[in-house]
Formats: sequence, C-alpha cells, structure tokens
Amino acid sequence: MALFVGEFEQSIDQAKHRLAISSALREQIDETDGGNFILVLGPDRHLWLYPDQYYRRLLTSMKQSPLPDRQSRRMHLLTAMARVVKTDSQGRVVLPEKSLQRAVISQDVTLVGVFDHIEIWPREEWERHVDEALPTYGEMLYEASERAAGGPTGE
Repeated sequence: MALFVGEFEQSIDQAKHRLAISSALREQIDETDGGNFILVLGPDRHLWLYPDQYYRRLLTSMKQSPLPDRQSRRMHLLTAMARVVKTDSQGRVVLPEKSLQRAVISQDVTLVGVFDHIEIWPREEWERHVDEALPTYGEMLYEASERAAGGPTGE
C-alpha cells in the first residue's frame, strides 16, 4: 500500500486542465497499487487522488448486497463521481471539467500526501490551514505518540 507524505506546490494548466503529480509522490506508490489514479471529491470538496488498483480494492472490501439498501443508495455518489485519470509520460493527469466545477480549487495548488491518498488543496487555503494548526502541532504529536504506545490520551 502506498504511503503518501509531503507537500508539493504545483499549478494547474488552465487551458488543458493538466496537473503534474510530483515524482516524489509517484515514487511512493507501491507497484501493486497501480500506475494511474482514481480522482474523487473529498468531503471537504477538495479533489483526492488514490492509486487506481488500491482504490478498487477499497471498494471491493465494502460489502455490497445485490439488493438495494439505504446505505448502498447513499454510497452511489462515491463511484458515480469518481474518475479514472491516467498519468502521461511526464507524470501529469488531466482533471475532468465536471470534477473541477464541483471542487474547491484554484490554479495554484498544493498536493498533500495523506496516508493512502493525495489531496489537492488551493495553495492559499493549505497555507492558512497549516498556520492555524501549527500552534497545537506539538500537542498533536504527543497525543499520536501516546496512541501509538497504547497509553492514555488527552491528559
């Protein structure tokens, strides 16, 4: 499984909707996770990129009944709005127009490695988010350390 880390500033080619995926991010993909991406709209309306084969395994792991139920009905947008985006020889993907219309996006973006996916943030919004989170960053590290060690949190 890919483990994406880091932040990388890029610009979206407005005429062709192309976005270069940093080679540093592409190198973090395990070969069994695929060579292309599935583009999804995240809950914050940022675009998220998952390695295509990894995303297929994620969806397959969600038990689906052949009969309709309320949960699967709510989940249909998860697959309906997802798009396969293929990388070209220079590591660029073309972002579909419909995805760009639905997302919170700008020409200047920051690609953020978030565990198993890459999030595409408007650069100014990402910087604001980091600035707001930095004052409590140290405390978050202590809490993460305690969780990893199996100890109490929030003390």
